[in-house]
Amino acid sequence: MNERIGPRGLRGPGGMACAGTLLFDNSLSILNRTGAYHIAKDLTREFVPARAGIRYWRLGSFAPEGLVRKIVARLMMLEINWLRDREIFLIRDKVDERGIRLFLDPLYVLRSRLTDNDIVLCHDVGPLTHGDLYDERTCTNYRLAYEKIRRVGPGVVFVSNFSANNFGILFGSGFRFLKTIPLYLRTELFDGPAKAAPGVEGPFFLTVGAFETRKNQVAALKAYRDGGFHGQGVGYVLCGARGDGYAEIAKLAGTVPGVRLMGYVPDAQLRWLYGNAEAFVLPSLLEGFGMPALEAAYMGLLPIVSTGSALAEAVGGVCFQVQPDSPAAIAQAMGTALSRSAAEKVQTNRLLRDIASAATKVWFLQQWRELLAAAAIPGKM
Repeated sequence: MNERIGPRGLRGPGGMACAGTLLFDNSLSILNRTGAYHIAKDLTREFVPARAGIRYWRLGSFAPEGLVRKIVARLMMLEINWLRDREIFLIRDKVDERGIRLFLDPLYVLRSRLTDNDIVLCHDVGPLTHGDLYDERTCTNYRLAYEKIRRVGPGVVFVSNFSANNFGILFGSGFRFLKTIPLYLRTELFDGPAKAAPGVEGPFFLTVGAFETRKNQVAALKAYRDGGFHGQGVGYVLCGARGDGYAEIAKLAGTVPGVRLMGYVPDAQLRWLYGNAEAFVLPSLLEGFGMPALEAAYMGLLPIVSTGSALAEAVGGVCFQVQPDSPAAIAQAMGTALSRSAAEKVQTNRLLRDIASAATKVWFLQQWRELLAAAAIPGKM
């Protein structure tokens, strides 16, 4: 192995910092099991232990699971809520002043040392820009975390230019570096046979995503209702996990003929839904990265999404963009999607598949390798 010894310790090929010099703070995974968890899992799997150490809150390299994880998550949040950004009882680690910590979520800088050498992965700044979608404690904690980040000025990595731009508006550019590394598509979902979803017949629109207020399914349901699509023989299928907005969504859906709320859908049925829908509808109020739109694009399904959003960015603008607070605008886009010719559908299908196919894990991890290698070299970034 062609290793080099430099001012920051032992480095592997290409200047990559090795374990002891680079530490991943993966406290995120104790609490979070959403898409951010899978990204953190893939990053740590790539770099730990050969090139980096890892830390789960105060547990060191021990990754809790099951009931233990839930207990630890509660204790961790009690500490964050109580001590917040106070300097007392900060977590000790083995990274010296010249080493690098990579925080996989901004929240966890609160209970750790933070230097301008460190790196923070930012999925979005929603608790600051869309406080009405979060509880007050979450907003307070993230506000303090981002203030600590602003004060110290570490490197910050974003999952979309949308998130990077919002961050820049709030905090400016006084950081070691600001870089966007878009997420990749987990194509395992689409590998395998498709199976027709029971009871779904004829043309239909599709929404996939947790039933949450921020996903804005209420506006999409109103658009479907007001557009009279049921009378045209077109249905509307929504599937996803129950979130904090489910009660309102379910109540409205129960009053609109042609709507089906399917909850959790097995992968085989989800493949069939993606492959047979007329368009994908998600006028979300907030997304750090447009993964739902990218998944639809991989199946060649036209997304109808919020204008100027991370969803639109993820598919390179090959979508219908709508004002999320306007059911009339959403309904118009749905109608236009239905009226497309066969040739238009084929062309859009091809464009979307090409865009989605380029968002690979290989490319994503290579971007991180290059970033971490450069960050380990004094004066490089």
